[in-house]
Amino acid sequence: MKTHRLLAATATAILALTGSVALAQEHSQFDEHDQQVTRDWYNQNQAHPPAGLRNQDRLSSDEESRLHEGAVLDKGLRRKVHPAPPDLARRLPPPPSNHRYVAIGGHVGLIDNKFQLKAVIHLHDNH
Repeated sequence: MKTHRLLAATATAILALTGSVALAQEHSQFDEHDQQVTRDWYNQNQAHPPAGLRNQDRLSSDEESRLHEGAVLDKGLRRKVHPAPPDLARRLPPPPSNHRYVAIGGHVGLIDNKFQLKAVIHLHDNH
């Protein structure tokens, strides 16, 4: 009887963990909660924004037009990519494997290892 309970508990734990991993891997878009968390973080840190979110990091109109979901960032935009601030990244759900949160030109994005922009949050209008 104890073995049966142990097997059932183990199976339940494995299913729960597998489901959690699947949910984390599926989180490749920003939802309303992510957007609100990001905007709240930005408003709290606006006095001393990090690289990628400063006024001098803003993108030109041409660069802005190339920054959209699904786009693969070209070499010019790749040079402007900065890691998302760690305290902001901790507030967001874990990104899927081979993805990372970034700050670029006043935006927070989710990119994969091939620099494809999967999702973006526009924190302020650049023009």
